[in-house]
Amino acid sequence: MTTHPALPFSLLGGLLFGSLVGAPAIDYTRQLEGKGAVPVYAVPYAVPTPAEVKAKLDLIRDYTVAHSPFKVFDNQTGLEITDPAKLTAGAVLDGRLGHLNTWDYVNGVTMTAFDLITDVTGDPSFRAHNFRFYDFVFTWMPAFRAREERTGQKSEFTKMVNMAALDHCGAITAALIRTERRRHDPRWRQWIDVVDKYISTQQFRLPDGTLARQRPQAVSLWTDDFYMSIPFLAQMGVLTGETRYFDDAVRQVVQLSARLFDPARELYAHGWSQNADPYSPRYYWGRANGWAVMSMAELLTVLPKDHPGREKVLHLFRSHIRGLAERQDGSGLWHNLLDRENAYLETSASAMFVFAVARGVNEGWISPLYGPVAITGWNGVATRVLPDGRVSGICEGTTYANDMAYYDHRGAGEYTAFFGSVLMAGGEMIRLLNNPALKIAPATPGAVNSAIHVTPR
Repeated sequence: MTTHPALPFSLLGGLLFGSLVGAPAIDYTRQLEGKGAVPVYAVPYAVPTPAEVKAKLDLIRDYTVAHSPFKVFDNQTGLEITDPAKLTAGAVLDGRLGHLNTWDYVNGVTMTAFDLITDVTGDPSFRAHNFRFYDFVFTWMPAFRAREERTGQKSEFTKMVNMAALDHCGAITAALIRTERRRHDPRWRQWIDVVDKYISTQQFRLPDGTLARQRPQAVSLWTDDFYMSIPFLAQMGVLTGETRYFDDAVRQVVQLSARLFDPARELYAHGWSQNADPYSPRYYWGRANGWAVMSMAELLTVLPKDHPGREKVLHLFRSHIRGLAERQDGSGLWHNLLDRENAYLETSASAMFVFAVARGVNEGWISPLYGPVAITGWNGVATRVLPDGRVSGICEGTTYANDMAYYDHRGAGEYTAFFGSVLMAGGEMIRLLNNPALKIAPATPGAVNSAIHVTPR
Protein backbone atom coordinates (compact mmCIF):
# COMPACT_ATOMS: atom_id res chain seq x y z
CA MET A 1 0.00 0.00 0.00
CA THR A 2 1.35 3.44 -0.90
CA THR A 3 1.01 5.93 1.92
CA HIS A 4 1.19 9.69 1.88
CA PRO A 5 3.79 10.92 4.37
CA ALA A 6 1.54 13.76 5.57
CA LEU A 7 -1.54 11.67 6.32
CA PRO A 8 -2.08 11.21 10.06
CA PHE A 9 -1.64 7.72 11.42
CA SER A 10 -5.22 7.66 12.76
CA LEU A 11 -6.58 8.21 9.26
CA LEU A 12 -4.34 5.52 7.79
CA GLY A 13 -5.41 3.16 10.54
CA GLY A 14 -9.05 3.87 9.80
CA LEU A 15 -8.50 3.17 6.14
CA LEU A 16 -6.70 -0.09 6.83
CA PHE A 17 -9.26 -1.21 9.40
CA GLY A 18 -12.14 -0.31 7.11
CA SER A 19 -10.66 -2.35 4.29
CA LEU A 20 -10.17 -5.33 6.59
CA VAL A 21 -13.80 -5.41 7.78
CA GLY A 22 -15.25 -4.77 4.35
CA ALA A 23 -16.54 -1.28 5.10
CA PRO A 24 -17.79 0.76 2.13
CA ALA A 25 -15.15 2.71 0.28
CA ILE A 26 -14.87 6.34 1.40
CA ASP A 27 -13.02 9.05 -0.48
CA TYR A 28 -10.46 10.43 1.94
CA THR A 29 -8.71 12.55 -0.70
CA ARG A 30 -7.41 15.69 0.92
CA GLN A 31 -5.33 18.68 0.02
CA LEU A 32 -2.50 19.30 2.42
CA GLU A 33 -2.31 22.63 4.17
CA GLY A 34 -0.13 23.38 7.15
CA LYS A 35 -0.64 20.93 9.97
CA GLY A 36 -3.95 19.61 8.74
CA ALA A 37 -5.70 18.53 5.60
CA VAL A 38 -8.56 20.26 3.79
CA PRO A 39 -11.47 17.89 3.03
CA VAL A 40 -12.40 17.48 -0.61
CA TYR A 41 -16.16 16.91 -0.58
CA ALA A 42 -17.77 14.83 -3.31
CA VAL A 43 -20.82 17.11 -3.05
CA PRO A 44 -20.23 20.81 -2.32
CA TYR A 45 -20.20 21.49 1.40
CA ALA A 46 -21.62 24.98 1.09
CA VAL A 47 -24.77 26.97 1.69
CA PRO A 48 -26.67 27.43 -1.59
CA THR A 49 -28.32 30.72 -2.44
CA PRO A 50 -32.09 30.95 -2.93
CA ALA A 51 -31.42 31.81 -6.58
CA GLU A 52 -29.40 28.61 -7.04
CA VAL A 53 -32.21 26.53 -5.55
CA LYS A 54 -34.81 28.33 -7.68
CA ALA A 55 -32.82 27.63 -10.85
CA LYS A 56 -33.16 23.88 -10.21
CA LEU A 57 -36.88 24.24 -9.63
CA ASP A 58 -37.25 26.19 -12.86
CA LEU A 59 -35.64 23.34 -14.78
CA ILE A 60 -38.08 20.79 -13.36
CA ARG A 61 -41.04 23.12 -13.95
CA ASP A 62 -40.05 23.56 -17.59
CA TYR A 63 -39.72 19.80 -18.04
CA THR A 64 -43.12 19.25 -16.42
CA VAL A 65 -44.85 21.83 -18.60
CA ALA A 66 -43.20 20.46 -21.75
CA HIS A 67 -44.38 16.94 -20.90
CA SER A 68 -47.96 17.94 -20.05
CA PRO A 69 -49.49 18.59 -23.49
CA PHE A 70 -53.12 18.68 -22.24
CA LYS A 71 -54.48 17.47 -25.57
CA VAL A 72 -56.74 14.66 -26.70
CA PHE A 73 -56.13 12.68 -29.90
CA ASP A 74 -57.82 9.90 -31.80
CA ASN A 75 -55.26 7.12 -31.70
CA GLN A 76 -56.62 5.64 -34.93
CA THR A 77 -56.59 8.75 -37.12
CA GLY A 78 -53.91 10.73 -35.28
CA LEU A 79 -56.15 13.81 -35.36
CA GLU A 80 -56.56 16.08 -32.36
CA ILE A 81 -60.03 16.26 -30.78
CA THR A 82 -60.89 19.70 -29.44
CA ASP A 83 -64.54 19.23 -28.49
CA PRO A 84 -65.47 16.80 -25.68
CA ALA A 85 -68.89 16.40 -27.28
CA LYS A 86 -67.16 14.79 -30.27
CA LEU A 87 -65.19 12.21 -28.31
CA THR A 88 -64.46 9.15 -30.47
CA ALA A 89 -63.96 5.50 -29.62
CA GLY A 90 -60.25 5.99 -30.27
CA ALA A 91 -59.84 9.09 -28.12
CA VAL A 92 -56.88 9.08 -25.71
CA LEU A 93 -54.93 11.67 -23.78
CA ASP A 94 -51.80 12.81 -25.54
CA GLY A 95 -49.06 10.76 -23.93
CA ARG A 96 -46.40 11.13 -26.60
CA LEU A 97 -44.23 13.25 -24.33
CA GLY A 98 -44.99 11.47 -21.10
CA HIS A 99 -47.81 11.01 -18.62
CA LEU A 100 -47.65 14.15 -16.52
CA ASN A 101 -51.16 15.12 -17.64
CA THR A 102 -52.94 12.19 -15.96
CA TRP A 103 -54.87 11.87 -12.69
CA ASP A 104 -52.18 10.25 -10.56
CA TYR A 105 -50.81 10.64 -7.05
CA VAL A 106 -47.31 11.54 -8.24
CA ASN A 107 -48.72 14.50 -10.13
CA GLY A 108 -50.52 15.47 -6.93
CA VAL A 109 -47.16 15.80 -5.17
CA THR A 110 -45.85 17.95 -8.02
CA MET A 111 -48.82 20.29 -7.85
CA THR A 112 -48.67 20.57 -4.07
CA ALA A 113 -45.04 21.58 -4.56
CA PHE A 114 -45.92 24.07 -7.30
CA ASP A 115 -48.41 25.71 -4.94
CA LEU A 116 -45.72 25.95 -2.25
CA ILE A 117 -43.13 27.37 -4.64
CA THR A 118 -45.46 30.13 -5.83
CA ASP A 119 -46.15 31.01 -2.20
CA VAL A 120 -42.46 31.10 -1.34
CA THR A 121 -41.08 32.82 -4.44
CA GLY A 122 -44.01 34.79 -5.79
CA ASP A 123 -43.50 33.19 -9.20
CA PRO A 124 -47.04 32.53 -10.53
CA SER A 125 -45.88 30.19 -13.32
CA PHE A 126 -45.78 27.20 -10.97
CA ARG A 127 -49.34 27.52 -9.69
CA ALA A 128 -50.52 28.39 -13.20
CA HIS A 129 -49.69 24.81 -14.21
CA ASN A 130 -52.10 23.53 -11.56
CA PHE A 131 -54.93 25.63 -12.95
CA ARG A 132 -54.26 24.29 -16.45
CA PHE A 133 -54.07 20.70 -15.20
CA TYR A 134 -57.37 20.71 -13.35
CA ASP A 135 -59.15 22.69 -16.07
CA PHE A 136 -58.07 20.03 -18.55
CA VAL A 137 -59.12 17.13 -16.32
CA PHE A 138 -62.59 18.47 -15.56
CA THR A 139 -63.19 19.53 -19.14
CA TRP A 140 -62.52 16.05 -20.52
CA MET A 141 -63.23 13.61 -17.70
CA PRO A 142 -67.07 13.77 -18.02
CA ALA A 143 -66.89 12.77 -21.70
CA PHE A 144 -64.52 9.87 -21.03
CA ARG A 145 -66.66 8.76 -18.08
CA ALA A 146 -69.80 8.82 -20.21
CA ARG A 147 -68.04 6.77 -22.88
CA GLU A 148 -66.93 4.21 -20.29
CA GLU A 149 -70.43 3.96 -18.81
CA ARG A 150 -71.86 3.48 -22.29
CA THR A 151 -69.33 1.05 -23.75
CA GLY A 152 -67.17 -0.22 -20.88
CA GLN A 153 -64.10 1.19 -22.62
CA LYS A 154 -61.45 2.22 -20.10
CA SER A 155 -59.37 5.38 -20.31
CA GLU A 156 -56.77 7.38 -18.41
CA PHE A 157 -59.65 8.56 -16.21
CA THR A 158 -60.84 5.09 -15.19
CA LYS A 159 -59.08 5.11 -11.81
CA MET A 160 -60.49 8.57 -11.15
CA VAL A 161 -64.14 7.72 -11.80
CA ASN A 162 -63.91 4.16 -10.41
CA MET A 163 -61.87 4.74 -7.29
CA ALA A 164 -60.64 1.55 -5.68
CA ALA A 165 -57.59 2.69 -3.69
CA LEU A 166 -56.21 5.69 -1.87
CA ASP A 167 -53.62 5.95 -4.66
CA HIS A 168 -56.45 6.91 -7.01
CA CYS A 169 -57.60 9.98 -5.13
CA GLY A 170 -55.88 11.13 -1.93
CA ALA A 171 -52.71 12.98 -2.90
CA ILE A 172 -53.98 14.48 -6.13
CA THR A 173 -57.20 15.70 -4.51
CA ALA A 174 -55.24 17.25 -1.64
CA ALA A 175 -53.54 19.34 -4.32
CA LEU A 176 -56.95 20.04 -5.88
CA ILE A 177 -58.20 21.43 -2.56
CA ARG A 178 -55.23 23.79 -2.43
CA THR A 179 -55.95 24.86 -6.00
CA GLU A 180 -59.69 25.30 -5.39
CA ARG A 181 -58.96 27.56 -2.45
CA ARG A 182 -56.98 29.77 -4.85
CA ARG A 183 -59.62 29.82 -7.57
CA HIS A 184 -63.12 28.56 -6.91
CA ASP A 185 -64.63 26.23 -9.46
CA PRO A 186 -67.88 24.31 -8.81
CA ARG A 187 -66.60 21.30 -10.77
CA TRP A 188 -63.59 21.05 -8.50
CA ARG A 189 -65.59 21.51 -5.32
CA GLN A 190 -68.05 18.83 -6.36
CA TRP A 191 -65.26 16.33 -7.00
CA ILE A 192 -63.63 17.07 -3.65
CA ASP A 193 -66.88 15.91 -2.03
CA VAL A 194 -66.86 12.75 -4.17
CA VAL A 195 -63.37 11.90 -2.94
CA ASP A 196 -64.27 12.79 0.63
CA LYS A 197 -67.14 10.30 0.53
CA TYR A 198 -64.82 7.59 -0.78
CA ILE A 199 -62.01 8.11 1.73
CA SER A 200 -64.24 8.79 4.74
CA THR A 201 -66.90 6.11 4.21
CA GLN A 202 -65.92 3.62 1.49
CA GLN A 203 -62.18 2.95 1.65
CA PHE A 204 -61.30 -0.34 3.37
CA ARG A 205 -60.29 0.14 7.02
CA LEU A 206 -59.39 -1.98 10.01
CA PRO A 207 -62.03 -2.26 12.74
CA ASP A 208 -60.29 0.56 14.66
CA GLY A 209 -60.61 2.91 11.66
CA THR A 210 -57.07 2.60 10.33
CA LEU A 211 -57.00 3.01 6.55
CA ALA A 212 -55.82 -0.26 5.00
CA ARG A 213 -55.39 -2.15 1.74
CA GLN A 214 -56.48 -5.57 0.61
CA ARG A 215 -53.24 -6.15 -1.31
CA PRO A 216 -50.75 -7.71 -1.59
CA GLN A 217 -52.17 -9.61 1.35
CA ALA A 218 -55.83 -9.60 2.35
CA VAL A 219 -55.36 -7.10 5.18
CA SER A 220 -52.29 -4.91 4.75
CA LEU A 221 -50.99 -1.52 5.88
CA TRP A 222 -48.57 0.45 3.74
CA THR A 223 -46.54 3.36 5.07
CA ASP A 224 -47.14 4.93 1.64
CA ASP A 225 -50.75 5.47 2.70
CA PHE A 226 -49.72 8.18 5.10
CA TYR A 227 -49.42 10.44 2.07
CA MET A 228 -52.30 8.88 0.16
CA SER A 229 -54.71 9.97 2.91
CA ILE A 230 -53.40 12.32 5.59
CA PRO A 231 -52.69 15.44 3.46
CA PHE A 232 -56.20 15.12 1.99
CA LEU A 233 -57.78 14.87 5.42
CA ALA A 234 -55.71 17.80 6.65
CA GLN A 235 -56.73 19.94 3.68
CA MET A 236 -60.38 18.99 4.20
CA GLY A 237 -60.05 20.26 7.73
CA VAL A 238 -58.77 23.57 6.38
CA LEU A 239 -61.41 23.75 3.64
CA THR A 240 -64.42 22.95 5.81
CA GLY A 241 -63.28 23.96 9.30
CA GLU A 242 -64.63 20.62 10.57
CA THR A 243 -62.56 19.09 13.35
CA ARG A 244 -63.49 15.52 12.36
CA TYR A 245 -61.05 15.62 9.46
CA PHE A 246 -58.16 16.63 11.72
CA ASP A 247 -59.25 13.94 14.16
CA ASP A 248 -59.13 11.29 11.43
CA ALA A 249 -55.75 12.52 10.17
CA VAL A 250 -54.26 12.30 13.65
CA ARG A 251 -55.82 8.88 14.14
CA GLN A 252 -54.15 7.64 10.96
CA VAL A 253 -50.72 8.92 12.08
CA VAL A 254 -51.02 7.36 15.52
CA GLN A 255 -52.57 4.04 14.51
CA LEU A 256 -50.46 3.45 11.41
CA SER A 257 -47.38 4.26 13.49
CA ALA A 258 -48.41 1.77 16.20
CA ARG A 259 -47.98 -1.02 13.66
CA LEU A 260 -45.32 0.39 11.32
CA PHE A 261 -42.96 2.61 13.37
CA ASP A 262 -39.93 0.95 14.95
CA PRO A 263 -39.13 3.09 18.02
CA ALA A 264 -35.72 1.49 18.48
CA ARG A 265 -34.56 2.42 14.98
CA GLU A 266 -36.87 5.46 14.72
CA LEU A 267 -37.78 4.34 11.22
CA TYR A 268 -40.93 3.06 9.51
CA ALA A 269 -41.19 -0.43 8.09
CA HIS A 270 -42.67 -0.42 4.62
CA GLY A 271 -45.64 -2.63 5.41
CA TRP A 272 -47.59 -4.73 7.86
CA SER A 273 -50.23 -7.43 7.40
CA GLN A 274 -52.63 -9.33 9.62
CA ASN A 275 -50.24 -12.27 9.32
CA ALA A 276 -47.43 -10.34 11.02
CA ASP A 277 -46.23 -11.11 14.51
CA PRO A 278 -43.64 -9.40 16.74
CA TYR A 279 -40.86 -11.41 15.10
CA SER A 280 -41.78 -10.73 11.46
CA PRO A 281 -39.09 -9.20 9.20
CA ARG A 282 -39.16 -5.44 8.56
CA TYR A 283 -37.71 -3.53 5.61
CA TYR A 284 -37.07 0.18 5.88
CA TRP A 285 -37.62 1.41 2.34
CA GLY A 286 -36.60 5.02 1.85
CA ARG A 287 -39.60 6.45 -0.02
CA ALA A 288 -42.06 4.82 2.39
CA ASN A 289 -40.37 6.72 5.19
CA GLY A 290 -40.54 9.83 3.03
CA TRP A 291 -44.30 9.48 2.60
CA ALA A 292 -44.67 9.25 6.37
CA VAL A 293 -42.52 12.20 7.37
CA MET A 294 -43.87 14.48 4.62
CA SER A 295 -47.42 13.67 5.71
CA MET A 296 -46.72 14.50 9.33
CA ALA A 297 -45.12 17.78 8.26
CA GLU A 298 -48.10 18.72 6.10
CA LEU A 299 -50.52 17.81 8.89
CA LEU A 300 -48.64 19.73 11.58
CA THR A 301 -48.59 22.81 9.35
CA VAL A 302 -52.39 23.13 9.50
CA LEU A 303 -53.35 21.15 12.62
CA PRO A 304 -54.81 23.51 15.25
CA LYS A 305 -52.31 24.24 18.00
CA ASP A 306 -54.80 23.11 20.65
CA HIS A 307 -55.72 19.83 19.00
CA PRO A 308 -55.44 17.07 21.64
CA GLY A 309 -53.48 14.82 19.29
CA ARG A 310 -50.89 17.39 18.25
CA GLU A 311 -48.24 16.36 20.78
CA LYS A 312 -48.48 12.71 19.72
CA VAL A 313 -47.86 13.67 16.10
CA LEU A 314 -45.01 15.98 17.10
CA HIS A 315 -43.35 13.22 19.09
CA LEU A 316 -43.50 10.80 16.17
CA PHE A 317 -42.28 13.47 13.76
CA ARG A 318 -39.33 14.45 15.96
CA SER A 319 -38.36 10.85 16.64
CA HIS A 320 -38.51 9.98 12.96
CA ILE A 321 -36.48 13.04 11.99
CA ARG A 322 -33.76 12.01 14.42
CA GLY A 323 -33.68 8.47 13.05
CA LEU A 324 -33.41 9.82 9.51
CA ALA A 325 -30.73 12.41 10.29
CA GLU A 326 -28.51 9.82 11.89
CA ARG A 327 -28.62 7.71 8.71
CA GLN A 328 -27.78 10.44 6.22
CA ASP A 329 -24.88 9.58 3.95
CA GLY A 330 -21.86 11.86 3.63
CA SER A 331 -23.08 12.79 0.16
CA GLY A 332 -26.13 14.40 1.75
CA LEU A 333 -28.36 11.69 0.30
CA TRP A 334 -29.96 8.64 1.90
CA HIS A 335 -29.85 4.98 0.88
CA ASN A 336 -32.84 3.35 -0.79
CA LEU A 337 -32.93 0.93 2.14
CA LEU A 338 -32.19 3.25 5.01
CA ASP A 339 -30.32 0.82 7.24
CA ARG A 340 -28.20 -0.77 4.49
CA GLU A 341 -25.15 1.15 3.34
CA ASN A 342 -24.69 -1.14 0.34
CA ALA A 343 -28.04 0.04 -1.08
CA TYR A 344 -27.82 2.79 -3.68
CA LEU A 345 -28.32 6.43 -2.80
CA GLU A 346 -31.87 7.38 -3.79
CA THR A 347 -33.19 10.80 -4.78
CA SER A 348 -36.95 10.97 -4.14
CA ALA A 349 -36.77 9.83 -0.50
CA SER A 350 -33.75 12.06 0.13
CA ALA A 351 -35.76 15.03 -1.12
CA MET A 352 -38.69 14.09 1.11
CA PHE A 353 -36.40 14.09 4.12
CA VAL A 354 -34.90 17.45 3.14
CA PHE A 355 -38.39 18.92 2.87
CA ALA A 356 -39.47 17.57 6.25
CA VAL A 357 -36.31 18.66 8.07
CA ALA A 358 -36.43 22.13 6.53
CA ARG A 359 -40.15 22.48 7.34
CA GLY A 360 -39.50 21.34 10.90
CA VAL A 361 -36.73 23.91 11.37
CA ASN A 362 -38.75 26.69 9.71
CA GLU A 363 -41.78 26.02 11.90
CA GLY A 364 -39.78 25.56 15.11
CA TRP A 365 -40.83 21.93 15.62
CA ILE A 366 -37.21 20.79 15.73
CA SER A 367 -33.96 22.50 16.68
CA PRO A 368 -32.08 24.70 14.19
CA LEU A 369 -29.26 22.23 14.78
CA TYR A 370 -30.94 20.20 12.05
CA GLY A 371 -30.39 22.98 9.54
CA PRO A 372 -27.16 21.51 8.14
CA VAL A 373 -28.95 18.18 7.57
CA ALA A 374 -31.37 19.98 5.24
CA ILE A 375 -28.65 22.06 3.57
CA THR A 376 -26.31 19.18 2.85
CA GLY A 377 -29.27 17.04 1.86
CA TRP A 378 -30.39 19.64 -0.67
CA ASN A 379 -26.87 19.85 -2.06
CA GLY A 380 -26.95 16.11 -2.67
CA VAL A 381 -30.41 16.19 -4.23
CA ALA A 382 -29.46 19.13 -6.47
CA THR A 383 -26.73 17.06 -8.10
CA ARG A 384 -29.45 14.72 -9.38
CA VAL A 385 -31.33 17.43 -11.33
CA LEU A 386 -30.28 17.03 -14.95
CA PRO A 387 -29.86 19.96 -17.38
CA ASP A 388 -33.11 19.10 -19.18
CA GLY A 389 -35.12 19.08 -15.94
CA ARG A 390 -35.30 15.32 -15.43
CA VAL A 391 -34.23 13.96 -12.07
CA SER A 392 -31.97 10.91 -11.82
CA GLY A 393 -31.61 8.21 -9.18
CA ILE A 394 -35.32 7.77 -8.43
CA CYS A 395 -36.47 4.33 -7.29
CA GLU A 396 -39.21 2.75 -9.36
CA GLY A 397 -42.62 1.92 -7.91
CA THR A 398 -42.30 -0.56 -5.05
CA THR A 399 -44.91 -2.82 -3.49
CA TYR A 400 -44.92 -3.98 0.12
CA ALA A 401 -42.86 -7.18 0.22
CA ASN A 402 -41.38 -9.54 2.78
CA ASP A 403 -37.94 -10.38 1.44
CA MET A 404 -34.70 -8.51 0.90
CA ALA A 405 -34.14 -9.89 -2.59
CA TYR A 406 -37.16 -7.94 -3.84
CA TYR A 407 -36.18 -4.64 -2.21
CA ASP A 408 -32.53 -4.99 -3.11
CA HIS A 409 -33.39 -5.26 -6.80
CA ARG A 410 -35.63 -2.22 -7.19
CA GLY A 411 -34.22 -0.19 -10.05
CA ALA A 412 -33.67 3.55 -10.32
CA GLY A 413 -33.74 5.95 -13.24
CA GLU A 414 -34.68 9.38 -14.52
CA TYR A 415 -37.64 8.74 -16.81
CA THR A 416 -40.16 8.94 -14.01
CA ALA A 417 -42.68 11.36 -12.53
CA PHE A 418 -41.58 10.78 -8.92
CA PHE A 419 -39.77 14.14 -8.80
CA GLY A 420 -42.43 16.12 -6.91
CA SER A 421 -40.53 15.66 -3.66
CA VAL A 422 -37.50 17.43 -5.17
CA LEU A 423 -39.76 20.41 -5.85
CA MET A 424 -41.12 20.20 -2.29
CA ALA A 425 -37.59 20.15 -0.90
CA GLY A 426 -36.49 23.12 -3.00
CA GLY A 427 -39.48 25.23 -2.04
CA GLU A 428 -38.96 24.62 1.66
CA MET A 429 -35.21 25.16 1.34
CA ILE A 430 -35.82 28.64 -0.09
CA ARG A 431 -37.95 29.34 2.99
CA LEU A 432 -35.13 28.14 5.22
CA LEU A 433 -32.47 30.19 3.45
CA ASN A 434 -34.65 33.31 3.69
CA ASN A 435 -35.90 32.63 7.23
CA PRO A 436 -35.27 35.82 9.24
CA ALA A 437 -35.38 33.85 12.50
CA LEU A 438 -32.29 31.84 11.54
CA LYS A 439 -28.63 32.68 11.27
CA ILE A 440 -26.84 30.43 8.78
CA ALA A 441 -23.06 30.37 9.06
CA PRO A 442 -21.34 28.62 6.13
CA ALA A 443 -18.18 26.60 6.46
CA THR A 444 -15.02 28.56 5.75
CA PRO A 445 -13.79 27.67 2.25
CA GLY A 446 -10.41 25.99 2.27
CA ALA A 447 -10.43 25.47 6.03
CA VAL A 448 -9.09 22.34 7.65
CA ASN A 449 -11.90 22.13 10.23
CA SER A 450 -15.01 24.19 9.62
CA ALA A 451 -18.69 23.20 9.61
CA ILE A 452 -22.02 24.70 8.60
CA HIS A 453 -24.04 25.96 11.58
CA VAL A 454 -27.63 27.16 11.84
CA THR A 455 -28.66 29.00 14.98
CA PRO A 456 -31.60 31.12 16.06
CA ARG A 457 -31.11 34.88 15.73
